[in-house]
This record gives sequence, structure tokens and C-alpha cells, in this order.
Amino acid sequence: MRFFLIFLLFLGSLFAKDMIAVSILPQKFFVKKIVEDRFDIEVMVPPGSSPATYSVKPQQLLSLKKAKIYFSTGVPFEKAWLKRFKSANKSLKIVDIGKYIKKFPMQEHHHEGEHEHHHEHEKILDPHIWLSPPLVILQARVILEEICKIDPKNKDFYLKNYQKFSNELTNLDTKIFKKLFNLKKREFIVYHPSFGYFARSYNLKQIAIEKEGKEPTIKYLKRVIDIAKKKNIKVVFVEPQFSKKSAKFIASKIGGEVLEIDPLNENWDKNILKVVEAIERANSN
Repeated sequence: MRFFLIFLLFLGSLFAKDMIAVSILPQKFFVKKIVEDRFDIEVMVPPGSSPATYSVKPQQLLSLKKAKIYFSTGVPFEKAWLKRFKSANKSLKIVDIGKYIKKFPMQEHHHEGEHEHHHEHEKILDPHIWLSPPLVILQARVILEEICKIDPKNKDFYLKNYQKFSNELTNLDTKIFKKLFNLKKREFIVYHPSFGYFARSYNLKQIAIEKEGKEPTIKYLKRVIDIAKKKNIKVVFVEPQFSKKSAKFIASKIGGEVLEIDPLNENWDKNILKVVEAIERANSN
């Protein structure tokens, strides 16, 4: 019996998959498109948690010991944890996908009313590079290159999957562009500034309620309400990872509604289209 158990363990080790680790669920979607089931994929931030504040569990640190590579994407929790990930697995290769696309122009936008009154603006640091389909093509290319380095014998398999995924992304981008091209209202209100890259890709402008990770002041809320009334904006978007309090307050003052859109949904392609449909719906009010 003991010999049989040892044999099973040995057999299991022969067929055990290597692991790839990522920060958020959309990254899992991208990696899986290229590797399919040839790697296990570990996601650090579970559904419903915020990558701004998430604290990694001890069991997750243990699981990272099996990972070959970690794809980071620039979300805030990584600043506190990437060094600890490396300490837990000295051979772990950490690839910062964000650095490959920093040349893409960052959307600069004003917190509404500030430019007019203070003649200044601030650049919103938005790590949400996964919400822009054109940028996801670049991210997929980085993933492809790194996977081929650790598993070169299956390079053709990964390249074929990348080509298929790249075509899917191009078609999705075209579909979204057509849907949003003729919108009369290019602005949309969202609690957390998650959609800077998305807005930049489709000539939209997000008006963020949250400012520098803090709840907005009453003065600023009034500015947003004035802008919403002026531009006839009737929908306030909010992400499930954040409070709906301020969004509901603004919606009540403009006779509008609060709609939830999740930038961290694992079903990335379907979710992006849901966001687009929500913006289309908001534009029809």
C-alpha cells in the first residue's frame, strides 16, 4: 500500500503543470488564451477584492513557490508585495507588463471645475491597462514572448494561440469603436478613475468622483453635479470594489441612476462589451 502511494505521488509529479502567477483576473484570461491548459494560473487578488488594498494570504505565498513567472500590471498592492513574492521564490521571474506600454499616451483629464478655478490640472495615474483592447494586444505579445522563453519546445502552439487571440482583440476593438464613434456625449461619470486607458482608446472622457484615493469633498461633488446637469449626464458608474455612497448622492441630485461596472471581471471580453453597452445606454438618456 505504501509503495502504491509513493508511486501515485511520483506519477502525479510527472504530470504536474508548471505555474504562472498574475495579479488580477483579467490577466488570467489573457494568459489562458495563449497557454490554454498547459500551465496552472494563480491569481493573487480574488473576486470581490480590491487590488488597491488587498493583503496576500500566507497560503498564496506558499503557492508562489511553484510559479515560474509572475506577470505584474502596476496595480497598487504590487508595490508592497512583489519583493515578498521574490523572497518566497528566489527563482521567480517577475515581468512588469506595464513598462512595455508606457510610451502609449496617458490620458490627462481634469477633476471637473479645477482647471477653470485654479488653472491647473493633474495627471491621473491609472494602472488599468487591461481595459483597453488595443493595449491588450501588446500585453498578449509580452506574455507570448515570456512563455516561449520558459517553454520553447511549444513555441508554435503558443504563437498560433497568440495570433488567434490578436485577431479576436482586433475584431473586438473595431466593434467597440463603431459602437462608440457617434456618441453625442463623450463624458461619463465613474466613482474610481479606472477607465482612463479605455477612454483614451475611444475618445471618451471619464469624470472621476474619487480623488487621490479619498472620498470627495462636498464642494467637489457639487462641481460634478453641475457638470452632469450641464451635459445632461444621467448615469453614474461605480465599481463593486468601492463604496456607492457618493455615486448614489450624485445620482439623486441629477435624477439619474447608478450602474455597476466591474473592471476586474474574469470574463474579460464579455465584460468589456457590457461596459460599452452601459455607456451607450447612458448616452441615450
